[in-house]
Amino acid sequence: MRNNISLSHIISQSTPAYGNRDRIFIRDNSSILKGETANSSCWIFSNNHIGTHIDSPRHFSATGRKTQEFDVNDFFYDKVVLVDIPCTTGILISIEDFKKVEEEIERDDIELLLIRTGYEQYRTIDKYWNDSPGLAAELADYFRNKYHKLRCVGFDFISLTSWNFRPEGRISHKAFLCPTDEEKTILVIEDMALAAVNNSIRSVIVAPMFVEDGNGGAVTVFADIEK
Repeated sequence: MRNNISLSHIISQSTPAYGNRDRIFIRDNSSILKGETANSSCWIFSNNHIGTHIDSPRHFSATGRKTQEFDVNDFFYDKVVLVDIPCTTGILISIEDFKKVEEEIERDDIELLLIRTGYEQYRTIDKYWNDSPGLAAELADYFRNKYHKLRCVGFDFISLTSWNFRPEGRISHKAFLCPTDEEKTILVIEDMALAAVNNSIRSVIVAPMFVEDGNGGAVTVFADIEK
């Protein structure tokens, strides 16, 4: 029997944005309470990279693959690992930081790696975007070499790019999403809801929006966890 939970934050007008530059606007188009036939709404995203969302290669490459160009099976993960790397400031998580927890990983066939820092607790205040952790570019090749089946990384902070290390963040995005030669893309899911995960994750489904420019966007993420 499945025990499913959501790993996505609810989209709202208070959803935080990287750099505090963007917003989501929600308003009624029609309302039953106003005597109209049905409820319908207008949802306006001033940026598609806001809320729990996925980054595709097209986000950092003019020729990179779009979200809808990936095989649908690339969004289903049966080998999932969650690691805890606690952060209270916007550090750049490095190979050395990851090595402190990798002994907890009992498998080398990971398809989806989730990194929980605890930063979700700051999501309602400015610290979430202006003092946020990030992942060092060196981790991309480290993960590829160590976990040959890894296809995606997700985490509970606002962006792969730390606000404190923005130049490094641009390099990191390209390292994960747009590797050179024949290296495999590692998709990135930002701003996840991981606080409620207290059990082992058996599988994860990531449901992206397929939009024609396809550089990324909102995702609904479901996890099947052990009771």
